[in-house]
Amino acid sequence: MKTLKFTLRPLAPFATPLAGDTLFGHLCWAIREAQADRGLAGLLEGYTAGHPFLVVSDGFPAGLLPRPTAPDFVLGLEIDPRQRKRARTHRWLPADGAGEPLAHWMKRLTDSKAEKLAVLTQNTINRHTGTTGTGQFAPRQVDRISFAEGARLDVYAVLDEARLSAEKLQDLLASIGLHGYGRDATTGLGKFAIEPVNEQVWPDQDRPHRHWLTLAPCAPDAEMLLTNGCYYLPLTRFGRHGNLAATMASPFKRPLLMIATGALLTAREPACWAVHGRGLGGMAAPLSKLIPETVHQGYAPVVPLRVEGSLCTGSSKSFRSR
Repeated sequence: MKTLKFTLRPLAPFATPLAGDTLFGHLCWAIREAQADRGLAGLLEGYTAGHPFLVVSDGFPAGLLPRPTAPDFVLGLEIDPRQRKRARTHRWLPADGAGEPLAHWMKRLTDSKAEKLAVLTQNTINRHTGTTGTGQFAPRQVDRISFAEGARLDVYAVLDEARLSAEKLQDLLASIGLHGYGRDATTGLGKFAIEPVNEQVWPDQDRPHRHWLTLAPCAPDAEMLLTNGCYYLPLTRFGRHGNLAATMASPFKRPLLMIATGALLTAREPACWAVHGRGLGGMAAPLSKLIPETVHQGYAPVVPLRVEGSLCTGSSKSFRSR
């Protein structure tokens, strides 16, 4: 599988963070609209059996990757307690340093001013009273992600070109950017353009590694990991269908427990991974009563980490044994 880096130029604020599993859902709907159900069904064959045709990352500020989710002492950081609050804003690492020893790479932590979170107040007018009110007519606050002038976002896509070409994937992303990504896209939010696409080759990616950084929410494969060498934050996804299915009865999917982007994983044995995780859903384990064959991206693109020494603590246990 090949890893491609798509650079997106935001054209409007976003109402939904650019998350890999959400973007994958948008792409599935775009494929369905372009090729009908049979085209999407063919691409999803083997998806829950470890053979994804596509895995998409979150959107990151251009040239940056997320800091691994791990304690400072694990990452080799020594931070003055008086500077810890400021250090929390330094959650990005330069992507060009991915091949450096982890402790050295951590010294290049930085912040990013590419995006800014704003809170807006929305109103819905009751046409009988001509004003707001209670319930669905009560004023409410909503989040908006705005971008600095000239800001760019990097999205990494691991693609099986035997099943979907890079040109087709670029067309699908361009279609999403034209119509809008995420919530309130019909009001003009979530629009973006695609700049030149490049193949992404991580340093020493052909050499087996034991430590990995995830670039999207992930459902880890317990049999392949050492629990005492993995650091992550739990994430519960309360998913719902999009596109036409959002207007049908009960568009909500069952909740999923995953690990958040930026997890630091340790493999049981050295491996050459492009992605890690599991495909969720499908007819064997339905996520949705509305569309039982629905799947959810439980895979994440991964970046190999160069770690000197061991990150493991205690005895070796798998996720399943916890």
